[in-house]
Amino acid sequence: MAETYLNLPPGFDDLSKIDQVRYLQELWDRIAECPGEIPAPKSHLDLAEERLRRHREDPNASVPAFDILDRISRRSK
Repeated sequence: MAETYLNLPPGFDDLSKIDQVRYLQELWDRIAECPGEIPAPKSHLDLAEERLRRHREDPNASVPAFDILDRISRRSK
């Protein structure tokens, strides 16, 4: 694994992977409270706008994210 320039909080490596992910989710939720402060490249914004446009044109073509995650999970077993 690549070295990080961040100091991990004490005990982070002792957490289970699921608890590490939960910890990261909590951090992201705090960051996401101010979305205007999160930099995003123009290419990412353009892609999001294009996908939103396509969804609005044909909402029935969309697949819920949880369906995709379930499909991926089944493949990995």
